Amino acid sequence: MFAIERDARIAALRQTHHERSKTLANVPAGTRSHGRLLVECEELSDEIDRLKRCINIPRSVALTVPVLLAVLVLALVS
Repeated sequence: MFAIERDARIAALRQTHHERSKTLANVPAGTRSHGRLLVECEELSDEIDRLKRCINIPRSVALTVPVLLAVLVLALVS
C-alpha cells in the first residue's frame, strides 16, 4: 500500500471513528446500541493501528525486487 493511499484511508477512518465516538458518548451504557457502537469504534481503532504499521515501499523498489530475484534464480540455475 502506498503512503498517500494509506494516509487517506487513515484520515477517513479517523473521521468515521470520531463521528461514532460522538454518537457513543450520547448512548446509554449497557444498551445494545452502545455495545454495537463500542465494537465498531474498537474495530476502527484496530484498523487505524494496522494501517499505521504498514511499511511504505516506493513503487520502484516494489517492482525491482521481483526482477532481481528472478535474475538471481536464473543465474543460479545456469
